Amino acid sequence: MLAALAVLAVSCGSDGGDDASGAATATTIEEATTTSSTPATTAPATFADGLLARWGDELDDPALAQALVDGLGPEGVSQLEGLVGLDAVLTDPLVGMDPPTVPDDEVDSVVVYAFGNRVAADGTLSPGPVNEALAEATAAFVADHPVPVFAQWEVADLLTGSGVPDVTSIDPDTGPDGEVVYLSTAGVAEKAVGLAGEQGVDLGQVGVIGFADHAVRCVLTSRAAGMTDAAVPAGVDLPGEYDPASGQEWTRDREAYLLTDLQGRLLAAG
Repeated sequence: MLAALAVLAVSCGSDGGDDASGAATATTIEEATTTSSTPATTAPATFADGLLARWGDELDDPALAQALVDGLGPEGVSQLEGLVGLDAVLTDPLVGMDPPTVPDDEVDSVVVYAFGNRVAADGTLSPGPVNEALAEATAAFVADHPVPVFAQWEVADLLTGSGVPDVTSIDPDTGPDGEVVYLSTAGVAEKAVGLAGEQGVDLGQVGVIGFADHAVRCVLTSRAAGMTDAAVPAGVDLPGEYDPASGQEWTRDREAYLLTDLQGRLLAAG
């Protein structure tokens, strides 16, 4: 299972530090996972018990929590324990399912991560319903809190098309062969920081907007890229409904995606 997930983990919402800055990113992610808003409580008997308790509560689905622990297997659970430790299984953001949040009025800029897409019969990509929902959530937030927005292109195109101001598109690169190079979650974060620097924009307190089940890793990856206190704006209702027709198969189903996401966290922090 882990070998298969490692292949999927290079894709949208499932990458795990597959770029040249992976080692530095891993270190920073580990440093970024030292605090959590989850109340401290007595450590469980085993790390797997702790994951079951925490995920069952945060996902509001004990059966899904069990499926994730089973899907990770003893090796994956052991790897997470080595990164987090038994005492922090209930508090460390690296194994959390609820992202850290920040009050709306403290946000100075917004970074938006796309999730999935739609692929036409001729291979043409379009944003798809999940990215449309992300664009709507972003537009609603900045209507009340006008701040610079740095959004992955799938969402940026929708925002600019609907007249939302001060939007910078985070676009993928094109390889020597003319093919578009896949833009990972880490790549989006790094490009956001780079584009802000080029424009002279101080990102300040970053508000992260992403798909609900992707949000924890979006926050951790943002922090690893230098957006130190990045968090989800408290007033934003992140979309959480999967698109069964997504062009990226690992983004069609919650269990499949969360297993892929967890593998991405392991690859980034391991």
